[in-house]
Amino acid sequence: MHKYRLMINPYAIEKWVNDMACAGWHLKKFTWIRFTFERGAPNSNIYRHDELGRFGSPYEEDYEQVDRSGHIVFFRKAAQEGPFDKKTKIGNLSKKMMPLLSLILLNLFIGLIGLIGDFSEKTTDWVGFMLNTLNLVVVVLFTLPFYKLMRIRNRLKRELNVFSD
Repeated sequence: MHKYRLMINPYAIEKWVNDMACAGWHLKKFTWIRFTFERGAPNSNIYRHDELGRFGSPYEEDYEQVDRSGHIVFFRKAAQEGPFDKKTKIGNLSKKMMPLLSLILLNLFIGLIGLIGDFSEKTTDWVGFMLNTLNLVVVVLFTLPFYKLMRIRNRLKRELNVFSD
């Protein structure tokens, strides 16, 4: 069976594929928007969506790789083995958050310094003013995805602490 889904959020994709596995449809292949499932036993496998870095993933040898499309990969393991390790997912989120935070802080710094300089003079340089305002718009646009990643990472950390007690 083929299903077409356009999902940007990788955690929503992983949840959807695991919901399909609970209903007895197991992932066989995938591309950017096309997912191929085959019928199987319900609740027998769980899946993990991940992005492979330059040197692969640390748990690549431990689990069965279902399919890979570009740098996106799905892993599968038996459901009775328990959930996937959350520490690697938290680490991957932290790696994604650092460049985003650097971009936000850099644009905030450049935008504020530039606007302070624009208003200290008697005449305003409109091109400079627009560029500095654009830097602040970039800060606003990238703060929301950063906040979402931070919430997901904090939720995973709480779940990790709950299960480690």
